[in-house]
Amino acid sequence: MCILAIPLIFLNWIRNLKLLAPVSMVANVLQMSSIVVVFYYIFRDPLPPVSSVPAFGSWGGVPLFFGTAIFSLETITLVLPLQKDMRRPWDFKGWTGILNTGMSIVTCIYIAMGFFGYLRYGENIEGSITLNLPPDEVLAQVVKILLVIAICGNYAVQFYVPIPIMWPGLTKHAARIIKNDLAAEYMFRTFMVLVTLLLAAAIPKIDLVVSLVGAVTGTFLALILPPILEYVTLAPNISKQMLTKDIVILIFGIIGFITGTYSTILAIVNSAQEA
Repeated sequence: MCILAIPLIFLNWIRNLKLLAPVSMVANVLQMSSIVVVFYYIFRDPLPPVSSVPAFGSWGGVPLFFGTAIFSLETITLVLPLQKDMRRPWDFKGWTGILNTGMSIVTCIYIAMGFFGYLRYGENIEGSITLNLPPDEVLAQVVKILLVIAICGNYAVQFYVPIPIMWPGLTKHAARIIKNDLAAEYMFRTFMVLVTLLLAAAIPKIDLVVSLVGAVTGTFLALILPPILEYVTLAPNISKQMLTKDIVILIFGIIGFITGTYSTILAIVNSAQEA
């Protein structure tokens, strides 16, 4: 993990989204190739009947699923920056715009992977389905390597928005220690990579990490802050219909945040005790 952190540090030093775009595009191609191979392994042998696996587990698993689903679908931090940097930003919105089209495709892939993956491996499915692939087959190992490269390629894109938001507030404090602003920013970017490294080492189960991040940060960004911002922006002229919608979304987000965070932390603690 420490060795992998080294190229991630240098990759995170890239500050221009246009320079990150080719890296992200290659990463997306590798990721789609990995998904195709995973589907190959899922459908290589006849699938068991749907009735062979339970359709529902327990109510205790619902908050964990909530956090995972929010994490998987929540991309609000990249929506506005991507639209801003597009040559034709007006193509981003609309029923057949880039946002709806892209999210529809991603959602269909998620549903297919989750449904058929669970149908194939049942209760033995791992936090990452690639861990269920045959360890003695070269193709399966190549897929894991490609997926790692793809994740590394998309890693820096995830920092494109939060670092420019956090760094200006820290610049004046960093200037007291380091006179060179660019060097100070690179040190901060390096520090952020090390933070993710420590979190990954502290919580080795990726499914619990995904659920925790989704329940905490994803819920706030996707379900709690947007209705609050909409109310503050439109009040006092906000309509009753829109106010009702905001209240419903806000309550749903708060319930999901509380239950998802509690269940995930409890699962992490139990996992640590068992280890």
